[in-house]
Amino acid sequence: MSLSIIPTRSAMLPHTPTRTIAESLVGPDLPLSWARGGVDQPALTVRQLPISRLSWVAYADLPACYSFEQLYDDWLQDMPGAMIRGCGPALASFLSQRGWATARAGVEALVDLDGDGMRRRAVTKMVKQARRHGAAREIIWSEGGATQLRAFAARARYGGRPQLHDLFRTEFVPGTRLFIFDHEDGVWQGAILISSPSPTAAVTELMLRAPDAPGGVMESLFAFAGAQLREEGVRRLSLNEAPFHHIDGDLRPGERLISAVGQSMRYVYNAEGLLRFKAKFAPQWRPVYLCARPRLSLLVLAELFVASGCLRLAIG
Repeated sequence: MSLSIIPTRSAMLPHTPTRTIAESLVGPDLPLSWARGGVDQPALTVRQLPISRLSWVAYADLPACYSFEQLYDDWLQDMPGAMIRGCGPALASFLSQRGWATARAGVEALVDLDGDGMRRRAVTKMVKQARRHGAAREIIWSEGGATQLRAFAARARYGGRPQLHDLFRTEFVPGTRLFIFDHEDGVWQGAILISSPSPTAAVTELMLRAPDAPGGVMESLFAFAGAQLREEGVRRLSLNEAPFHHIDGDLRPGERLISAVGQSMRYVYNAEGLLRFKAKFAPQWRPVYLCARPRLSLLVLAELFVASGCLRLAIG
């Protein structure tokens, strides 16, 4: 079951102080696939896990200056049971101090757009190769563009397999950015969808490549998008999570279990290929946490595995 919760101003408690990003203990950080800007009120997309009854907060769209602490005070702390994935170390620490259970679930690839990641030889070589077949460009949001993305996703690589749900954004909606690579005839060969948690950060959501796309299409998309975002003041581009991978092997028992389950299905969604692709941009790797209250049990992990579509993907 999935539902969207759109809070109203009357729900804002008058005694709760307003905490802007500038006053935030965790800065502008948000969980992966949460975004800021384009809304006047917080909008949460929540999935109810049927057995544990935890509320999985899959996404949130927040006003531009709305801090994570403000959302916590206004909404999260009143939920009897809740779960959030894609939390960076600062967010995980913030939640842990408030009684949430946390577990590392993977690593996030962060590219410094002021660095040389987009200009490495492994990238530029592929970009030059792709130029013989077309070019990357940005699509301005429209209903037509959203429809085109859905159609391309249906024919893109792995489009015929069971799909994952609520682990990243898949719809081109206002506030997201869509970059595509196409031939002169307008046929799409690749696409990436990007969200924005702050004016200086961006997060890669959807990555799609046509089955017959020439080499270098995805590198071209990231090089073009990275240059465009940097001109606009963005300094950090997240390539999103590499699930079930870790910087070190010092894992707790629950983290080892998460890793073992994920590694058992790594060939299904080409996890190693995705990891190698992201490594081309020389990113900084940082841990990504799964957080839950009151506890992060085996039942909760199993429900997340089912609700996100991982089980269907593994057996499909």
